[in-house]
Amino acid sequence: PLQLDCDLCAIVSNSGQMTGQRVGAEIDKSSCIWRMNNAPTKGYEEDVGKRTTIRVVSHTSVPLLLKNPDYFFKEANNTAYVIWGPFRNMRKDGNGIVYNMLKKTVDSYPAARIYVTTEKRMGYCDAVFKKETGKDR
Repeated sequence: PLQLDCDLCAIVSNSGQMTGQRVGAEIDKSSCIWRMNNAPTKGYEEDVGKRTTIRVVSHTSVPLLLKNPDYFFKEANNTAYVIWGPFRNMRKDGNGIVYNMLKKTVDSYPAARIYVTTEKRMGYCDAVFKKETGKDR
C-alpha cells in the first residue's frame, strides 16, 4: 500500500487555465503535490511548479506516459504513480493489457514507484461516482 505523510496538498489541474497564473513556487511549497494523467510540468514550472508527489493516471492515459518514459519514470523518479482502471485492463494473470504495460515499464525502470488500484477499490470508486453523478463511469 501507498503511504503518504502530507500536511498541505496541492491538487494541480492539467487544464490550460493554469497557463499564465505564475503559482508554481506556491504549489511547490506544498508537502504533497497531486497531478493527473500526463499533465506536463517541464516548460511550465513558473505556472504549475516542478515537483510531483503523486500522479493519478487513468488506464487510458498510460500509453501517453509511455510515449516519454524517461521523463516520467527516470527524471521524475520521486513521483508515485497511482494507476486506476477496470479489472479487465489491470488483471495480473497475463491478460491485463495496462498491467502488462506497467510491468514492462517497471522492468525497464526498476526505481519507478507504480501502484495500481485493486478491483475492490475500483468498485468503491465506481459506486461513489454513480452516487454523486447519477451516472455509470
